[in-house]
Amino acid sequence: MFNSNSFPIISNSPVVDIIFLTFNRLYYTKITLPVLLNSSYNNSFKIHIVDNGSTDGTVEYLKKISHPKIESIIYNKKNEGLVKPTKKFWKESNADLVGKIDNDILVPKNWVEKLIDAHLKIPQLGVCGYCHFRGEDYNKVAVSQKVEDINGVYIRRQPWIGGNYLIKRDTTIQYDYYRQSWKFLKKRRFHGFTKYQKTLSDKGLIHGYLCDKKKNLFSWEHIDDPRNKDYRLNSIYSNRLTNENIIEWYKQDAKNLLEKY
Repeated sequence: MFNSNSFPIISNSPVVDIIFLTFNRLYYTKITLPVLLNSSYNNSFKIHIVDNGSTDGTVEYLKKISHPKIESIIYNKKNEGLVKPTKKFWKESNADLVGKIDNDILVPKNWVEKLIDAHLKIPQLGVCGYCHFRGEDYNKVAVSQKVEDINGVYIRRQPWIGGNYLIKRDTTIQYDYYRQSWKFLKKRRFHGFTKYQKTLSDKGLIHGYLCDKKKNLFSWEHIDDPRNKDYRLNSIYSNRLTNENIIEWYKQDAKNLLEKY
């Protein structure tokens, strides 16, 4: 359904579908999945788990889980990456809002309600989520000065956001998400979903991170950060980066994304 300005609209009690992707890192999944399942939104909130060929016991762990919020679990024989499973999942979904949560993110209990409220109040809202950076990694005063009040929702607008989010499924249909040529996009400076968000921005849609009334960013707890108590050395970085290197990368990324744009 669309409003007079051709932006998708959703019902007051929308159906929400989330994809939760796993590839090894069983230790993280055991921490984050129970927290995600404890999300307080109960009005048709379904989690779809896709395992990308884990070999560390993740598959065995998932096969033992039973929960009313888990709608499906798919076991891929090989790592199919992020884009292919996500596109397939969203295309088959009938939900009002679709999104992704990584298995290294601890979500606040009421995160779904807050993102739904933002989508209801801002018809032109595209991709919206919580910030995944720590407050110590950026200048809070500088960032707060860039926060906008849009229809009573405080949001730090961005040309794109990373990580974890909700988007109206009708937006992905209206703006042709499923026909994007990812091989072509990967040859550009920005690829995949980042490039798609920039395309939506050009069409007049708004992306951003939610904030409270004092203009402080809402944030996920990112356990794949060496400063988190549950952090374990990530095999992706272990052969080339120290913990200090990773922390510095987070700080630089936060400043570039939150203070620059």
